[in-house]
Amino acid sequence: MFEEMVKMIEKGNGLTKLFLDYDGTLVNLTSEPELAVPTDSLIKLLGELKSEIPVYLITGRDINGILSLVGTDFNIIAMHGSQFHDENGGTWLIDNFENYVIRTSELMMKYSHLEEDFHGLRVIDKRGGLQFHYYNVERKERKKLAKLISNLHEEGFETYHGKYVYELRIRGINKGMAILRYVNGNDFVLFAGDDNTDEEAFSVLNEHITIKIGRGMTKARFRLQSPVQMKKFLSYILANKGTMLRKVA
Repeated sequence: MFEEMVKMIEKGNGLTKLFLDYDGTLVNLTSEPELAVPTDSLIKLLGELKSEIPVYLITGRDINGILSLVGTDFNIIAMHGSQFHDENGGTWLIDNFENYVIRTSELMMKYSHLEEDFHGLRVIDKRGGLQFHYYNVERKERKKLAKLISNLHEEGFETYHGKYVYELRIRGINKGMAILRYVNGNDFVLFAGDDNTDEEAFSVLNEHITIKIGRGMTKARFRLQSPVQMKKFLSYILANKGTMLRKVA
């Protein structure tokens, strides 16, 4: 299952950094975002990996949302790359982030009524982005919702469609740009993700190990079918760290 990835990693003399999407990659997608709780074994595995090389969790969730799930001991890139937290406790934001927080509060008031129009929809103010979770919306209503969301135009924001979610996110921010802040010429990295936003990172990391989790068209080099397989591969990397991992100064 892992042979081709292992060959490429060995050829690159080992991975120097791991960038891992959270929802749909490390944990299964859930009907409600707060239900995607990591297992103790996953946290232990990630902790052991980060004792060897830097590990970054990268997510569309807001910083407080992801910290509430995984704790504060990890490097985190949140909100697709507009919020950052390091394992030592430091947190920083993109320029003018507070202006986007104010704007999304206004947008929440503007669009929260959609929860009444579409049974099962959740509109969530991420304090810098607005999400429309439609996991529990009836299938026959989803096309109507899609058409409505696609016609939203808000200054400073762009519309993105992920798995069971639409989002008004900060224009020009994406996971690919965020990851490149941490990658230099000596690095050989792994990035794994399952969603459309992850494609933006796959496209800029084409010389590295990129893994699509699940089905669908992708720019990633490799594919694993589920978070279970992803965790098995991470365990394999750790068990064979002598050839799979490389520390750089």
